[in-house]
Amino acid sequence: MNRFVATLSLLAVAAPAQLRLLELEDLSARRTGAAVLGFGLQAYATDHDATGVQRLRAAIATAAECLPLGSAARVAADALRSQTGSTKALAAAAEDLRADLAFVPVAEAELPEGVPGFTALDEVELRDYPTYRMVRTHMKGGSLGAFWPLFRHIQSHEIAMTTPVQIDYRADGERLRQDSMAFLYGSTGLGTPGKEGNVEVVDVPATTVLSIGSRGYDQPTRIAEMTDRLRSWLAANPAWQATGPVRVMGYNSPSVPANKRCFEVQLPVRRGAAARLRESV
Repeated sequence: MNRFVATLSLLAVAAPAQLRLLELEDLSARRTGAAVLGFGLQAYATDHDATGVQRLRAAIATAAECLPLGSAARVAADALRSQTGSTKALAAAAEDLRADLAFVPVAEAELPEGVPGFTALDEVELRDYPTYRMVRTHMKGGSLGAFWPLFRHIQSHEIAMTTPVQIDYRADGERLRQDSMAFLYGSTGLGTPGKEGNVEVVDVPATTVLSIGSRGYDQPTRIAEMTDRLRSWLAANPAWQATGPVRVMGYNSPSVPANKRCFEVQLPVRRGAAARLRESV
């Protein structure tokens, strides 16, 4: 098992069903935690004896205290803090956590006008999307079968490629299956809604989503695990209700390696009628 997969396994085991929602101020705490871990890892790389190990463990403990209680990052840091056994394995896991905290997506294309981008790895967050325009097609023939009609459409209309690519899912019994793929237009002022051959240009209404991000490839098992975390949060917070199917926002092309690529699993949500009534009183 490589270090990247090992870190995902650690987070899957360590993370509780319900996590606090990501807040913007958490991003500064994550950067601080990454820097502290970097100092400890540098000390250990310079000196593998008892002093270096002590500095590494002290850095892990300090980084944990920098991170918000209830966040997935804090859970992972606390798990490292209590880890026993191989110091080499501990240092490898600490380096992966540092990389997660400091993660910056590879930007291969521009975001559409007003559309928010990727925020952080492995943290549940509520995010607001404005109305945006996209061209979509059904997933007949798999990802490549959907990609090329979309690519030919934007190419023929001289519309720039943007990021992310949206894939909507549908429930098939207990499994999630890809239903459609869509490219987002850079602006709602481009093009005109309507069908064009086997693709369709549609406007997506403004919505709020519950979202969680990950590194790597959007494998079915990883998507199912992340979806379970979103649904667990909703179950623990009944003021919010899911209003649509799962969707995945992918930010990178196949040329980006697994440890640098990212995607998000999202559920459209809204506040329930009872919660809205309480807020209006």
